[in-house]
Amino acid sequence: MEIDAILFDFDMTLVDTSHAIAYAMNRFAEMMGLRKVSYEEVLATIGIPMDKSLSLLWKDAKPEWLEIYSQKCRPLEYERMKLFPGVSETLKALRDRGLKLGITSNRRSAKKAVTHLGLDGYFDVILGLEDVNTPKPDPKIILKAIRILGVDKDRVVYVGDTVIDMQTAKNAEVCGIGVTTGLYDEKSLIEAGASLVLPGVSRILDLCIPGKVMEKCLKK
Repeated sequence: MEIDAILFDFDMTLVDTSHAIAYAMNRFAEMMGLRKVSYEEVLATIGIPMDKSLSLLWKDAKPEWLEIYSQKCRPLEYERMKLFPGVSETLKALRDRGLKLGITSNRRSAKKAVTHLGLDGYFDVILGLEDVNTPKPDPKIILKAIRILGVDKDRVVYVGDTVIDMQTAKNAEVCGIGVTTGLYDEKSLIEAGASLVLPGVSRILDLCIPGKVMEKCLKK
């Protein structure tokens, strides 16, 4: 499989946002008089839209909470996000090899987070829920990115850390590559549709080389 473009999830794929979100969630809980939530509870919600995350963590979540969180607590996330090791170097190397790169995330303001970390210069397209009206695993966000990039979806791979990401790739009929930097292990990602699973995005360099065949990423 020759690769022209790679699309990435954001949270826990390129960036460790788990501790940042857990901190922000508990500041929100303090503000709203809610129970404190554990790191493990928060990690299990990463990758789904924030309104659903709030409802899962606090059963009596109200619609207005999303706006309060976005205004008061989202900036606290940005201050504590950390790139996984080798991410910047990997993205630069992929660009140098002529690949088009994109981000498709269930974050509502994906561009803000990417820009805050100084990653925006690596990407040809950055899409979040501000750009589509349905979250992953609906394939709309991937298909929109492919249209913007102007590439054939048979020459695109999608890299993500969650079962939802792999289901999205399958629904979009693109090759899904799982990474185990988030909550899910290799078995779970493969069962969800991943063609292969890597320990992190830096290993993509071993696979996505223009003009060569990615044998392990053939569509099932």
